[in-house]
Amino acid sequence: MARFSATGAATAGFGVIGRAPLAVLAWGLVILVTLVGPMVALMWTLAPQFIDIVKTMPDPATSPSSAADSAMMARMMQLQGSMMGVNLISWIGGTLVKAVVAGAVFRAVLQPDQKRWAYLRLGKAELWLGLVTLVQGVLFMMAYFAVLIVGFILGLIIFLVGSAGGDAGKLVAGLLIALVVLAAIGVLIWGVLRLSMAGPMSFAEGEFRLFESWTFTRGQSGRLFGMAVLLMLILMALELVVYAVLGVAAFGSWAGIKAMVESLQGQPPQAWLHAFWKIAAVGTVVLSFLAAFAMALVYAPWAKAYQELAASGAGKS
Repeated sequence: MARFSATGAATAGFGVIGRAPLAVLAWGLVILVTLVGPMVALMWTLAPQFIDIVKTMPDPATSPSSAADSAMMARMMQLQGSMMGVNLISWIGGTLVKAVVAGAVFRAVLQPDQKRWAYLRLGKAELWLGLVTLVQGVLFMMAYFAVLIVGFILGLIIFLVGSAGGDAGKLVAGLLIALVVLAAIGVLIWGVLRLSMAGPMSFAEGEFRLFESWTFTRGQSGRLFGMAVLLMLILMALELVVYAVLGVAAFGSWAGIKAMVESLQGQPPQAWLHAFWKIAAVGTVVLSFLAAFAMALVYAPWAKAYQELAASGAGKS
């Protein structure tokens, strides 16, 4: 029977980082230049509008002015229209950049000899990977809302039937509703795991592969779940470390930031932006490189699991 090491797959990202640290840094640079940097710059240009709207919001305690409210709504609608453009750029750019960087992670695991350009490419494999990722997202949302609707209807029926039996019936109904919720979550997770190899398969085979993953992962749900849980625990532990480091840094500079904020009271939005642009720039760079390391840790396990399953004959009758 085909099988893979859940522990080895969950920690595959550390192997990628250890073997190709410069490549991971290159991925962070790509994320910075093509996605996070432009997004922050665009939002930075909209920040004065947002700050100005917040500062000029009418006091709820005073009598409202219809003219002021109309002007406020017009400015908020204008800002919302600008933010829609930001969201569109973020969605399109994010999908493309994620496909390219995720493809680089997959290549580092599945084709480790393809080291040129830090494993980065933009070809057929990346396009199929991006498409299958989008389709997976749409299917997940459809399944999520279907589970919500069905779960709500079943829960309502159980509650109404249980209420007819008094307090004991309500207690039983509550327990049954909890079981229905847990079962629905379990079914959703099971479906996600069964389709989880679609990305690595599409990348490795250079074609759109989605429901082929269902056959490929037959009998592997338990190991895939164990791998996902272990990966989640690793990411949570690393996240706590990052938060601790950032917390210490923020605490050490708190006095300076507080003094800066106090000195900016009553100043126009441009003054605030000028004062904080260095902090924003450093944060943007740090966020981009942290995202690259996180993507290596998140995507490598699925590629490793696919590699070992394919080598052991998964999906073959």
